[in-house]
Amino acid sequence: MDNRTPILADRRANRGNPRIQLLLACFRIAHRLRGPAGRKPRWFAIPFGIFYRFLGEWILGIEIPWKTRIGNSLTIYHGYGLVINDGVRIGDNVVLRQNVTIGNLEVGGGCPFIADDVEVGAGATILGPITVGTGALIGAGAVVTRDVPDGAVVAGVPARVVGSRS
Repeated sequence: MDNRTPILADRRANRGNPRIQLLLACFRIAHRLRGPAGRKPRWFAIPFGIFYRFLGEWILGIEIPWKTRIGNSLTIYHGYGLVINDGVRIGDNVVLRQNVTIGNLEVGGGCPFIADDVEVGAGATILGPITVGTGALIGAGAVVTRDVPDGAVVAGVPARVVGSRS
């Protein structure tokens, strides 16, 4: 994950969507101000963190905790109902749609790693300490609890490979 210009990359990825551009810019600032993962937030970051959480969760209906590690060029379509656990790692050029949930299966359990160039359909749920491979496509409404190979197309409940993106 190249984090030299994540705000600009997110802005380009969400061209024409100022609501998501604002949310992601605030996320990047809050994430940077917060400081290293595994430590308590820096004291001076807390007011901005509160503002970011209010904007994201209460105003826009999108929950992306400031501890979440996200690569460049995250694209969010619509976004309402999007919930991401703070332990999730997301690569570059990932596309997320509305009502997507990405998190753990149990309290304190492991969270998914979403590799680069993954697209996640509306209403999909990705849970547990799994890896979604590079270039995978998660179908709308899929429930993913197992690793997804690179370039795979998965759909259904429970999700299974139904094709590939070659």
